[in-house]
Amino acid sequence: MVGLVLSMMSLMFLMNFMIWEIRFWFTMIMVFMCLKYLSVDVWGIMFSSYLCCDGMSGMLVVLTLWISGLMLLASNYSVKYMNNKSKGFSILVLFLCLVVVLYFLSVNIMYFYIFFEVSLVPTLLLIIGWGYQPERLQAGMYMMLYTISASLPLLVSLIMLGNFYCSFNMLLIYHLNFLGLLYSVNILWFFGVMGAFLVKLPMFSVHLWLPKAHVEAPIAGSMILAGVLLKLGGYGILRMLSVFFLNEVVFSKIFIIICLWGGVLTAIICVGQSDIKSLIAYSSVGHMGLMLAGSLSKFMWGWEGAMLMMISHGFCSSGLFCLANLMYEKLKSRSLFLCGGMVNVNSVMCLWWFLFCISNMGAPPFVNLVSEIMLFCSLYIYSSWFIIIILVMVFLGGLYNLIIFVNTQHGEVMNFMNSGFVNVCSEYLLLLLHFYPMLFFILNVGYLNKIFLF
Repeated sequence: MVGLVLSMMSLMFLMNFMIWEIRFWFTMIMVFMCLKYLSVDVWGIMFSSYLCCDGMSGMLVVLTLWISGLMLLASNYSVKYMNNKSKGFSILVLFLCLVVVLYFLSVNIMYFYIFFEVSLVPTLLLIIGWGYQPERLQAGMYMMLYTISASLPLLVSLIMLGNFYCSFNMLLIYHLNFLGLLYSVNILWFFGVMGAFLVKLPMFSVHLWLPKAHVEAPIAGSMILAGVLLKLGGYGILRMLSVFFLNEVVFSKIFIIICLWGGVLTAIICVGQSDIKSLIAYSSVGHMGLMLAGSLSKFMWGWEGAMLMMISHGFCSSGLFCLANLMYEKLKSRSLFLCGGMVNVNSVMCLWWFLFCISNMGAPPFVNLVSEIMLFCSLYIYSSWFIIIILVMVFLGGLYNLIIFVNTQHGEVMNFMNSGFVNVCSEYLLLLLHFYPMLFFILNVGYLNKIFLF
């Protein structure tokens, strides 16, 4: 299966004469092939000594391919129609997709680290090459400095842990730990292994690179950042916690408190934002902080809720960035103060804004609700004092989603607006393909019961 996927991707790289739409449909066909052949049992599928797929990897591989296809669809106007280096753009998107898929499938620690680092290069090229503002250079520098600085201790820690176990195979290390050969994990190892993933997630206090990167990135860059690349950090944390049995209880408590307090602060920051993309980016920090707190609680509901939060947030946040980009393409502005009264101009898009906003706040019938309930319950079991912070986060989450919906859709229409906005079918298809998984994945939540049996 992996050979077939890699050969199809190689074919897409080589066939430069293929038109944009065929590349998009090739990516979507690969999604359904993975849904067919990566329906793993409880033990997963071992492709080789370097590639393995279990339930957690399979879900994220499908998410990566899905979002990569939607990136091509979302960039139809800004890259293809404007003839903005479309061939290089599509090859870069496919290369980034391939690197991330190999990262999720890697079972060797060194390949795991290499693909984690290589994913930064095409992301940086997307931001610098197809960004909108001159500040994109500073945003790219922020991203590289934060992530690379935290990745060097990860490399040293993984090499030394591999030498201790005399193996770099995560499956073997997992079974050795399961049988009782535990390495004494102190504060240095804990920070060394977890630091790079906490920055990539990002955890509050090391998140400053994310809003800058989102604001300066093109729509495809924002989609891949929110939908997939933040999940590299979440997947790495869950995988490292399960493989190396990192049970630093004291520092786990500190991280949980930082994440929850950071979720409250980022929600307050969201309430005061005027830029739509910046508001959505800060809401991602809060959601990923909640995901990290649930995974560090060490409860099964927390782990399953964290995994479900990554999937649901990938679709919801990417869809919100698509809506913000569609509004920007028509109004040439992302300011909440200039985009009022859109319900009078384009009522169909008002419906889509409503659906994605209530999904972002965790309202039924979306799968986001299930993930937040599982995370809140695990945190309440961990400490009943967290219920106060949880209630504040729920209130503020509803508040800033209500603010973005009311400010963009209601109020007075600005004089510079063109009342004859027309949406094409590809835009509705783009939003539908984000909306459909969030709505119907709730019917198969029981799949989460077997994703952590590595």
